[in-house]
Amino acid sequence: MKNLIKILTVLCCICLLIVSCDKMNDIHQKYLDECAPVYLGKVDSILSFPGLEKVKLVWYINADPKIETTVIYWNMRRDSLVKPFERNQEGHKGLQKDSVTIENLPEGTYNFELINKNRYNEYSLTANVTGISRGEMYTSNFSPRPITNMLVTGINAQSSTVKIIWGNAVATCLGTKITYKKRSNGESVIVDVDNADRETILNDVGNRPGHPDDVLYISSVHEPANFIDLVEARRKEWFAPYLASGTRIENTILSGNQETFTFTYVNQEKYFRGANSNDDNLFRLSRVAEFSPLTTNTAFNVTLNDNNTVNVSGYYAEPRFNRITDAGSAYDPATRQFTLKYTVKHPGGSYTVEETLVPKTGLPIETEVPKPFGDMRAIIPLDNNTQNATYPFSMLFDGIWGPSTPQNGWFSTNVVGNPRSFTVDMKQTMKLSRVIIHPQMRAGQPLDTYGNVNTVKWELWGTAVLDESKLSNQSYWVDAEGDYTGTFKADWEFLGVHDVERLDRRGWGNPEIMARGTYGNQFIMPETAGPVRYVRLYTRDNQFTNPSYITIGELSFFGYLQ
Repeated sequence: MKNLIKILTVLCCICLLIVSCDKMNDIHQKYLDECAPVYLGKVDSILSFPGLEKVKLVWYINADPKIETTVIYWNMRRDSLVKPFERNQEGHKGLQKDSVTIENLPEGTYNFELINKNRYNEYSLTANVTGISRGEMYTSNFSPRPITNMLVTGINAQSSTVKIIWGNAVATCLGTKITYKKRSNGESVIVDVDNADRETILNDVGNRPGHPDDVLYISSVHEPANFIDLVEARRKEWFAPYLASGTRIENTILSGNQETFTFTYVNQEKYFRGANSNDDNLFRLSRVAEFSPLTTNTAFNVTLNDNNTVNVSGYYAEPRFNRITDAGSAYDPATRQFTLKYTVKHPGGSYTVEETLVPKTGLPIETEVPKPFGDMRAIIPLDNNTQNATYPFSMLFDGIWGPSTPQNGWFSTNVVGNPRSFTVDMKQTMKLSRVIIHPQMRAGQPLDTYGNVNTVKWELWGTAVLDESKLSNQSYWVDAEGDYTGTFKADWEFLGVHDVERLDRRGWGNPEIMARGTYGNQFIMPETAGPVRYVRLYTRDNQFTNPSYITIGELSFFGYLQ
């Protein structure tokens, strides 16, 4: 009995102990429950998309029913916004997409923190994402659709008809728009240009350089990948045609002595173009003196000041050489006439240019003869043939010239005796204004520009119609030896004897010779010359070696269509 009482006493103590422990645990759990954080569902799968001074954030919310808002922080939590969250029917089944666009963000990179919350201030763990806001630095990388050429196809004293020939649009370009005012009545015109369009004609375009109503505003809209905004790239274009006449006097060192070379030109067509800068008074002129139209290696800048003075600056052919400085240029707004005076300094000396630019007010407009030309060698027995397959006749007009290895021009067979000549069919009748012959050039060999087999004296003849019955008759052709008298012979018209400027004899450096050589040798045709279709070229003086060859890098004709 005593043992039974002891056992019961022990069991009662154990029960009391268990009950006491349970009550103690309840008290502790109450305080544990009050201190423990309650985490809502975390923002999931965040993506950021850049825009113009903005960033779009996209994320997903899980099925947690307690989520009511998403708070976004940036700038070290100095800035924030609250995005309310409304669950839709689909969202109850799982993830639901949400997003926000944060505006007025200066260009730069931002770290965003996203936290889900509810009305009881319960919150989720933090999710981070980096976003980029774009601005002027980014948009400046986009340009309007490139223009291959801009030509005047009609003109009067007040305005021009302008043809724009387009280059290929880049992949991001959605289209191009041109805005301008008609010169005759001030009417605003908007022209939409599709990416498939190759050319656009604009009528009644004012041709006063610098006038705010005579400007073309050209803009292209771009859609960059993963970018939430469209980017509009814009530029201004003025286009004013002029006729220039002047003199270039070159003072340079030849054989250790200072010598003077004088070149005159008349009625050379030049064009003023807007310089695509923020300066409305800054223009580019299409030629330095009478040289070939400018390329990317030349910047002939003309600043038209408010007081009608003019500043000329830039460089020709090579930035390190041929610096252009003004020497007292001016503009007459009443006649729209420019008087340009400038100096071009180069390592071997310098030259001065004085020219008068008068607005062109009527047709015809000088144009380049389309390529390819007709190959007459199979028709005319006396024409020289190709040296070998490496230098086909087509290289005369393939649009490629300048220093290269291998050579990139036409190379004739070795002809013993005379004539050293060939004939091209321009395929249309033109009154020629000028001919450009690019020398054949090899990389690293500047003397080849004026030596070896490159011709330094050319004689040109032309005719509108070939008498096919006389093609094999020597008497039909001009004197093979050439008498340089300009005598009209056998239905052929004399187009002059033209000397190549020998820069290699004037103390110029090799880089300058190579750069200038890429502009070719421009030969002005006689004003009295009539329309021609076929042009025959004789080589009269080769230097150094192999005088019986003909070699040309590229051949181009310019004139007026008849």
